[in-house]
Amino acid sequence: MGGTIIKLAKEGYNLIEVVFSAGQKSHPHYREDVIIKQRIKETEGIGKRFGISQFIFFGLEDNKLKEEIQEKDIKERIRRIIKKYKPKKIYVTSQYDPHTDHRAVNEAVLEVIRDLNYNADVYAYEVWNIVKENKPETYIDISDYFKAKIIRMKSFKSQWASMYLLLIPVYIRAIIYGMKNNCRYAEKFYKIK
Repeated sequence: MGGTIIKLAKEGYNLIEVVFSAGQKSHPHYREDVIIKQRIKETEGIGKRFGISQFIFFGLEDNKLKEEIQEKDIKERIRRIIKKYKPKKIYVTSQYDPHTDHRAVNEAVLEVIRDLNYNADVYAYEVWNIVKENKPETYIDISDYFKAKIIRMKSFKSQWASMYLLLIPVYIRAIIYGMKNNCRYAEKFYKIK
């Protein structure tokens, strides 16, 4: 959803990124503390360049988010974040993402929103999805921001393998979604609430 992030920042939204895990298990040949430090540095540096004003890192262990969300009372932290910042829009990973950590984040965030009966627009976005959600779809024209999105993706040097694997699907999706939105490039979101 990088193009939408850049677009929202240009429109004056105050953007807060909540990072559940640094993805430290993605490089088994490096020490985890090195990966965590590098990911945080990249996330903050690249995010600030593209308009994210604040970052909240939960520091959960990669590939164990479902358990750690329960054990470390992360839902209470999510609840406090929502109450403090009162977001108008919330973006969360899809419930159909094949990555178990992405699904765990979706489940936790949506549960807190339901428990709070929080009134905001909530959207799911795709990362590794191959299954379409049965929710209303909305498309955001990112034609003016697509090039910056690709630059942002390539800037995550510690995640080069994942980012390069995503590039072809990102281009294909952006073009297809753009055609559905009568523009050159678009991103699709599922309207959850």
